[in-house]
Amino acid sequence: MDAGPASASPWTGRPGLAFALLQAAGFCGSMATRCLEIAVAWWVLNQTGDEALLGLVLGVGVGADVLSRGALGWVGDRFPAQRVVLSCFVVSAAVSGALAGLAFAGIYHLGLVLVGVTLLGLSLGLREPLLMSTIRTLMDTSSVAGAVRVRSVMMSLSSFAGPIAAGALIGPLGYSAVLAVTCVVVAACAVLVSVLRVPATAVGNTPGKASWAADAAAGFRAIKRVVPEWRLALLAMVVDFALFPVFAVVVPALVASHYPRRTWILSIVESSFAVGMILGGAVVVRWSNALLGRRRTVPWGFAILGAGFAGTGVIASLTGSDAPLMFTVAASALLVLSGAGLCMVTVNTGTVRLLATPSQFRNRMVAAASFLSGIVMPLGSLASGLIARTSGEWLALTALGVIICLCAGAAAADQTITRFLGMRDDDLDDAYLREFPHAFGAAAPGAQKAAL
Repeated sequence: MDAGPASASPWTGRPGLAFALLQAAGFCGSMATRCLEIAVAWWVLNQTGDEALLGLVLGVGVGADVLSRGALGWVGDRFPAQRVVLSCFVVSAAVSGALAGLAFAGIYHLGLVLVGVTLLGLSLGLREPLLMSTIRTLMDTSSVAGAVRVRSVMMSLSSFAGPIAAGALIGPLGYSAVLAVTCVVVAACAVLVSVLRVPATAVGNTPGKASWAADAAAGFRAIKRVVPEWRLALLAMVVDFALFPVFAVVVPALVASHYPRRTWILSIVESSFAVGMILGGAVVVRWSNALLGRRRTVPWGFAILGAGFAGTGVIASLTGSDAPLMFTVAASALLVLSGAGLCMVTVNTGTVRLLATPSQFRNRMVAAASFLSGIVMPLGSLASGLIARTSGEWLALTALGVIICLCAGAAAADQTITRFLGMRDDDLDDAYLREFPHAFGAAAPGAQKAAL
């Protein structure tokens, strides 16, 4: 077990600087990944004109990302963080460069594209949970919550700015040049990570020679046996079941059917949610925690998130196709609130997870939670598509919002969840290890001994 972030794991001797540099690399890498996804989409459509094939290519990449979080989360607990993150960036840069070379040479081969997006998905699934879990290694206990907010803002900003940057670059440069630019950016991220001096003790490496399957299973066993994490994971699955299809299926279908010649509405409305997430991570979570405390902020976050979606559905049902401006203004305001509500949930639950989980299982816990919420997204898309087709997009949006609102009541009524959310940061330090030692198997005695 790490003896304390400030003393045992001083990356470059200055944890705050190391955190800033690592998250800067993660932000640039995330921006580059989103640009790469759009460039590949343009490439596939340009070569084939087949939208179904495009869906297959992007689905393979997303699937590799989600599955790697569940199957390979243990890598970040067993090997030094710097080595894993650096390897992910190197692989991503190499794949981006190879795809750019093929595009410039005019060579298109579906098999090579699928291999490329699979490798990119795997490296992304390995990298992102580790960039989150290392926050606890780098920062003091009292600084973890602020660091999680910073990361939330940076990831929200990349989600917002990535597609804009890609669109701005593809127009004048073309998809081949954008692929090349992403290669350069990711390579620069790799260089930045490589210059950080990370002691070998920076992460809680898991000793022994267990198989990858056993290590992966241990992560899921831990999250299942840690009662608050399992219940939060179930709530997160419900939320992502409803959240993903809102922007992937329902809102685009709503705009296409009601405002077919006004695609700018879709851009504004969907961007509003990202703006809400940025504001939520930057200011709303801090204010809400100071006023209400974490214990009340999380249920309120669920409620605001769901109410924003349901309200947007109601607005869509009341405004006709002849009132595009009214719909845009009202829906944008509601989705800004929804984005802030999502951050009220994710920042606080992420902070508790990082503080309460022992170092030997920290990355697996983060990755497993991300995997469980990700696997329900395709089901949500299917269900929302069926509702939208049979009953209308506005009803699908309202129903999905109501489902999320129900999570607010479940979270507020669950005494185990609220007890851990209500604990002070110092009391949360390794709290899961103290209260659920059986969840961590053989790692628990060693961790307890190290703590004495």
